Amino acid sequence: MSHLLPGKRVLIVEDNPIIAYDISDLVEDTGAEPVGPALDLATGLRLATENQLDAALLDIDLGGEFVWPIAEALDRHEVPYAFVSAQCSADVMPEGFRARPRIYKPAKPSDIVDALVGFAGKSKDVA
Repeated sequence: MSHLLPGKRVLIVEDNPIIAYDISDLVEDTGAEPVGPALDLATGLRLATENQLDAALLDIDLGGEFVWPIAEALDRHEVPYAFVSAQCSADVMPEGFRARPRIYKPAKPSDIVDALVGFAGKSKDVA
């Protein structure tokens, strides 16, 4: 699987360390470079604004804080992202984010990889 996204940079924002590092390993398995993981909102926002990114995977609830500021920063930089969360229902999400890809936890690794590969045609930087 290491040939799918060689050299691409993927932000991971997830407050559960075990899940965060599992996703990080999965991203590495695609050949991409994980950025983070960020375990909280402040770190995620810093990483989203200070790094050149090709894609992102975002948990919605970060220890009681919602990920919306990070999603807005990614939108400004035209970085594609998917929400990976147990709270992906439309009633939780602001209307502006409801069209984004959603992967419900517990997530299958293949769903995460498929989302990242799907971003290849949407990002200005992903080949």
